[in-house]
Amino acid sequence: MCRFVAYIGSKSILIKDLLETPSNSLIKQSKEAKHGHHDLNADDFGFTWYNKDIEPAPGIFKSIQPAWNDKNLLHLSRKIVSNCFLGHVRASTVGDVVFNNCHPFSYKEYSFVHNGTIRFFEKVHRALINELNDDFFEKLKSQTDSELIFFLIMQYLESDPNPSLEKALIKAFNRVIELQIDHDQDHFSRLNIVITNGSEMIATRFVSKDHDPLSLYYSTRGFFPSDSNAFESPYVLVASEPLNDLDHEWSEVPANSYLTISADFSCEIKPF
Repeated sequence: MCRFVAYIGSKSILIKDLLETPSNSLIKQSKEAKHGHHDLNADDFGFTWYNKDIEPAPGIFKSIQPAWNDKNLLHLSRKIVSNCFLGHVRASTVGDVVFNNCHPFSYKEYSFVHNGTIRFFEKVHRALINELNDDFFEKLKSQTDSELIFFLIMQYLESDPNPSLEKALIKAFNRVIELQIDHDQDHFSRLNIVITNGSEMIATRFVSKDHDPLSLYYSTRGFFPSDSNAFESPYVLVASEPLNDLDHEWSEVPANSYLTISADFSCEIKPF
């Protein structure tokens, strides 16, 4: 599968504090993940970061190189500061290793990463695409189940007269389940995602048909050292697996639940 990390907080941090510095940083997970189905996540990587003093939309950097082998990543991670950030390393399940299949995916002020798969995606691909209006269909650039799910969420969000990201996400997940429900037990979905607009964030840990979920953790205090400018400031850190070995700093998101993070950095876990 894949690994991702997300940060949102009141203070901006250097993104190397998540990508490079921790004992189990995202770059280290690209070489040797501890909790994933695959040790190696080397197919591509990418990250988005927000600086709303410039514009609402995020900055984006992607590469089809392994994360540990891209010198540009190391240079950028030591220079970019942000109070909202998504990072992703990929072990591909759907789609070739090409630039358009790299995460994160973005639309306007929203960005999105996914760990998991829609099993036998080819069986529901056409039906899911048919859900999209012409505008979103024309924006599809990748072969992945991930980008299609993201645009489905975005379309449901924009078409709702009382838009709610939480509601749009649940509607998209339900549509996938509806399309798979008539197939056998091997047709299931694992949908661990993070989606954000730079001010709020939702992270999900979801699996259908009683299969084992993928790992997902979050931390709200204790992770950053005392010399970090994020120390003792409100923040939420989400990761496919803990970035260090200090278990007391991390909580596991329960299976088939999602974590909402509001603009004041308060968070709540809700069941699907």
